Amino acid sequence: MIMKGKKGLIVGLANNKSIAYGIAKSCAEQGADMAFTYLNDALKKRVEPIAKEFGSDKVYELDVSNEEHMASIASKIEKDFGKIDFLVHSVAFAPKEALSEPFMKTTKQAFAIAMDISVYSLIDLTNRLESVLADDASILTLSYLGGPKYVVNYNVMGVAKAALDQQLDIWRLI
Repeated sequence: MIMKGKKGLIVGLANNKSIAYGIAKSCAEQGADMAFTYLNDALKKRVEPIAKEFGSDKVYELDVSNEEHMASIASKIEKDFGKIDFLVHSVAFAPKEALSEPFMKTTKQAFAIAMDISVYSLIDLTNRLESVLADDASILTLSYLGGPKYVVNYNVMGVAKAALDQQLDIWRLI
């Protein structure tokens, strides 16, 4: 069991059909102990049973655009785990109109929201968790084919995923 004794945080798991669920399931099958986050009360109802399915009662509210949530996440992790060995970032969002309208009609506000939630949140979360990341911790984020290639109707999310991909290329150089 390759993950036995490893502890991690899964951010952005929405339901049992999400990629984050598949990652969490694989980690649990390999012996990992995990904590999970949820965005709001509606998602909490879905995430808590999934956490229990994987033997965890560590579930934290985390809206990556909420300063209060972001400021407190590291202390919650430290209290429950001390240090963590991995972080899974499965967070993406764009306002509906930024996905339904042609890309060139994306408003500045919708563009900023998509970039903040889908891209900057990885940087912000990593910085805020730095004190609780083990020295050899791994960070995983999820991208999509719509970053490097045009995908019909993906619109502003294609640009956000391309920015996320570029960010990862820069991190590899550091």
